Amino acid sequence: MRTPMTPESNVLVTGVTGLIGGEVFRRLVARDHRGKVWALIRPTADRTPDERLRERLVRSGDDSAEDYGTAVAGDILRPDWGLAPEVRDEIAASVDVIIHNAADTSFAAHRDTAKTNVEGVRRLIEFARTCRRKPLIAYMSTASNVGAVMGRCLAEGDGCRPGNDHFNEYTQSKAVGEQALRDCGLPVLTLRPTIVLSAGLPDPVFARQILWFAPLTRAFSALPVDPEARLDIVDVGFVAEATLRLLECPNRAHDCYHLSAGTGGCVRVGDLRELVAAANGRRTPLRLIPPAEWTRTHLRETVNTPLRRRVFRSLRHYLPFLNMDVVYDDARLREVVSADDLPVLPPASYLAEILSLIRQKAALQEACLP
Repeated sequence: MRTPMTPESNVLVTGVTGLIGGEVFRRLVARDHRGKVWALIRPTADRTPDERLRERLVRSGDDSAEDYGTAVAGDILRPDWGLAPEVRDEIAASVDVIIHNAADTSFAAHRDTAKTNVEGVRRLIEFARTCRRKPLIAYMSTASNVGAVMGRCLAEGDGCRPGNDHFNEYTQSKAVGEQALRDCGLPVLTLRPTIVLSAGLPDPVFARQILWFAPLTRAFSALPVDPEARLDIVDVGFVAEATLRLLECPNRAHDCYHLSAGTGGCVRVGDLRELVAAANGRRTPLRLIPPAEWTRTHLRETVNTPLRRRVFRSLRHYLPFLNMDVVYDDARLREVVSADDLPVLPPASYLAEILSLIRQKAALQEACLP
């Protein structure tokens, strides 16, 4: 029997300053939730957890909230998540649900994402085992933790393959963390969002987290991308609402769900090219050349300046995902909430607005990060 989250449930949320975690938290407290809601936030040298929480809400365009749960200082990499003893005792005695969103989502090869994504899960398991009520852990994984597969529609049973080849450490570390939770014996609900975009949020940092490269495509005449490859893209509001609906469902049939557009809602890369071109005011169409047809001549003619070479090196971390041609089956999710009740917004309805938030200089700075 999987106990659902109710308005009286006491809930601890991590990753609240991030894109998905912030929206899950914001929508949870906006539901007139009567139970206690804690936001675990790491303090910085110049910001308290309360200040960081308020800043995150403002990034969603929400600057009027006075009572948005309780921000508590902590660090997911420390024992007991770095909670003060009295706070730790209060939470351990009464928490019913832990929603773990915190993660390092960098694709960069040099980043030790496993330090956050694996060690944080290990600390989560240690902490949850000390909690009196055996809380349900809702783990925000990723649909791409299956690894380097191509040209398929994947069901939930196909995912979480830490032993597969992976395009980067991020997806592998998320698979390792998910597997650790599956093996720990605690009650776990695994949620696997696909590519998530910040539709509806007026924040340029969230806008460029994934789409930083879109304005920079103006610098190239061609790129090694298959225009027929499918992309499974969802908006962050859909992910946050689907998360809460699944937690509230009293008769979930599964313990793992894709939060995805599925075969009916996916888009072609070629279609996105047209949307990006229109937003960029591009007149000459960008040629998308399938990677198998991309030659050294294409590379030499296209990536032919220091700036283009620098941007292209950064873009290579993302090209495999643009070319995977993989979608994630959403049948399980639609057993709980129908597409009519919770639709995935089509990228055409919001992509131009997101791209309008990304300035060329900021995009270049993002591309030049190590």
